[in-house]
Amino acid sequence: MSAYTLLQLVEVLAFSIVLLFGVLVRSPSIAILGGGFLIGKAVLNILAPEGGSVYRRSVIGYALGGVYVVIGILAAHFLT
Repeated sequence: MSAYTLLQLVEVLAFSIVLLFGVLVRSPSIAILGGGFLIGKAVLNILAPEGGSVYRRSVIGYALGGVYVVIGILAAHFLT
């Protein structure tokens, strides 16, 4: 297993812990943040076959994850 693959697995584990913590303490904002991190990681890997640097794919992925977090936190604020 390459170091990059191991790093990705550790990141997914950390992001999953954030999501689980948010669910367990009943904090929608923390759960949404964990989901945003996971969306960012997923998009980064989905874009891999398209090419481009890891940096470029990371910016796109985590920007989409950030949009999800902002919209999710606003929705949680106004709907709860």
